[in-house]
Amino acid sequence: MNNYYVHETAIIDNEVKLGSGTKVWAFSHIMSGAVIGENCIIGEGVHIGNNVIIGNNCKVQNHALLYEGVVINNDVFIGPNVVTTNDIKPVAKGSWQDRFKKTYFNAGCSIGANSTIICGINIGENSLVGAGSVVTKDVDKDTIVVGNPAKFLRKK
Repeated sequence: MNNYYVHETAIIDNEVKLGSGTKVWAFSHIMSGAVIGENCIIGEGVHIGNNVIIGNNCKVQNHALLYEGVVINNDVFIGPNVVTTNDIKPVAKGSWQDRFKKTYFNAGCSIGANSTIICGINIGENSLVGAGSVVTKDVDKDTIVVGNPAKFLRKK
């Protein structure tokens, strides 16, 4: 018996691991190799790429895009329409594996709605990225960053 809920319109590829108490809502797509911890909420229309790792007690709000290379620790909030990337210099042709960069969301951080997180970034513990921000550099723990590009606003 499964101890998680998946809406009938959600697409869950092979080799996905869903933790107990997790809920996946309508029209979301979780790709092969993704691991999602316990008691998570995956909102409507979310895309979770291959091999993405999400810890326990996380909320990923509607229409967020989490591409391969994203690693999310416990107790993280990802706001609606947040976009991640994984290719530092995207082009239409050729292999991109040499440009691939991982992105880390550390425990307790929150990412505001409509933010873009450029790949290769480390979002610090308990930090807050303000809505609509474009994060191009690491974010220190316990800080608030806002804007385009995101800049330090204050300590939490």
